[in-house]
Amino acid sequence: MTTNDDIARLLKDAAASMKSDVRGAVGKLEAAYALALQTGDADESASVAEELARGWARRKSTAKSLYFAVKATKTAPDRKAAWSTLAKTCELVASRTSEADKQRRAQALYRAAATAFKKAASLTKDPEDKRWLLELAGDAARQAKPAASAT
Repeated sequence: MTTNDDIARLLKDAAASMKSDVRGAVGKLEAAYALALQTGDADESASVAEELARGWARRKSTAKSLYFAVKATKTAPDRKAAWSTLAKTCELVASRTSEADKQRRAQALYRAAATAFKKAASLTKDPEDKRWLLELAGDAARQAKPAASAT
């Protein structure tokens, strides 16, 4: 079995167990990420990092989720899926930030999501996909604006 076959098997196993055993699935994804790094294939590493970002989000570990989403964009900066994953992760973390004293953090995450959606839009050739991504960027930018305080 080649390394790519091992990575594919680990990804498949992780996907199958993600709903029932998130901890085990994330462990398999981390093993796949280590193998992907050994291969030196940037797209493969970015793809596994994206899955790790989603897995850590399911475990409600915002720091690790954001870490792997950013890692995916740095590993393969011309990969639209990596930028979309970063944007969605930022939005998810921001939407979970409900405390009033952490609203600036949520606004910063929404701004990052808007920027990532714009980058993903710039990497696509499909006009409908581009329009949709730019619409998502606009929505995230509106969420980033401070709420008007009622006085």
